[in-house]
Amino acid sequence: MGEAEARPHLETGERRLEAGEYADAERSFREAVAAAPDSVVAHSKLGVALAQQGQLDAAISEFSKALSIHPGYAPAYSNLGNAYRQKGMLDEAMAAYERAVAIDPDYWVAHQNLGALYKQTGRLSEAVEHFKKATRLSAKATRRSGPRTGKSVAGPRRGGCLSALVAALALVLLLGFCF
Repeated sequence: MGEAEARPHLETGERRLEAGEYADAERSFREAVAAAPDSVVAHSKLGVALAQQGQLDAAISEFSKALSIHPGYAPAYSNLGNAYRQKGMLDEAMAAYERAVAIDPDYWVAHQNLGALYKQTGRLSEAVEHFKKATRLSAKATRRSGPRTGKSVAGPRRGGCLSALVAALALVLLLGFCF
């Protein structure tokens, strides 16, 4: 079994994640992992579903499995950072976000996450820098999106948690609080 067999489970899981049906999404992603044990995406998405249910240690384990399969997968690092941040492990979260940005400097979600952590830790000028970059990159990604799917014309969509509008709003709020 492989990626082709995992695809329907991944698509179902993604729809369930978007609908907030995290336990159902977890089941779908577990089926994807069973169909394609070496799928970096399946392990990473399973980690997201677990994190959404507060199962942070299990989520960290899945993100780590994804990264052992493909150490250059920026979304898994960004998601790993989110799990660490939720656990209060801010140094580990910072390292994971910075790794995601180093791997893929155009991955706006990682910049957004890094900006939020910088803001949380009082590093406001760095937060503003990353929020601006996230906003710029998100707008660029939105312009490249296909007409109805939201998938990039240039390649597969990187899953993220914030839209361009939310990223811009976060920047405005941050700037409003900083000045």
